[in-house]
Amino acid sequence: MGLRSEHRRSRARGGMTLVEVAVAVAILGVLAAIAVPNITEWSRHQRLKDGARSIGDVILLARTQAIRTGRRHIVFFGRPGSTDPGGNPVEANGAWVPLLVLNDGNPGASNCLIEGGEKIEGLRPIDGLDWGVSEASGPVATDAGSGPFAPSPWDGGTFADSGGSAVNWLMFGPDGLPVTFDGAGGDCGVLGPAGGGGGALYLTDGERDYAIVLSPIGSVRVHLWNPATGAWSS
Repeated sequence: MGLRSEHRRSRARGGMTLVEVAVAVAILGVLAAIAVPNITEWSRHQRLKDGARSIGDVILLARTQAIRTGRRHIVFFGRPGSTDPGGNPVEANGAWVPLLVLNDGNPGASNCLIEGGEKIEGLRPIDGLDWGVSEASGPVATDAGSGPFAPSPWDGGTFADSGGSAVNWLMFGPDGLPVTFDGAGGDCGVLGPAGGGGGALYLTDGERDYAIVLSPIGSVRVHLWNPATGAWSS
């Protein structure tokens, strides 16, 4: 009786056996195998969501600065090699950026070109994200852009000039309303009416799609494509 009790006490004090450790390790391995892909997928989708919101914030920043300073602010977007109307690359500090905000000065002196000495702010590229869509079959219903949706290749935007030709820029006047311009002649060219520059940018991670929609009055909303319903939701 005394020996058996001592034996039980020894096992209790000795902790886990090798078999128990092996079982615990196996369980942890199974849990890790399940969790890691889920964490990776969550991280990728969260990066896309954050990227879409950042783009919306940059556009709103350009609008706010245009109102505050009374100067035109232009947002350029696109892929490596995209340029302004004069052929200047969409770059910040010598490196391509997917989104660039230009303080282009007073309306009477603005030329819609990225030039040295002008104040610019760029959004750096985000790994794993690209312009365009992967699943969405159509634009957001409130997308006022007249540019084509999802041609190939695509810079992700439906912004267009007053003639309906796709452009990779949008402008805010001092009143904060989006304005189109065609860039003819290597500068602003022909400007459209105030409030006529609405449109959208589309962003994807290869699985999910987001739309950043700029309304004709200058407000911004971010939408997510829902494959289950086949529609955009906010």
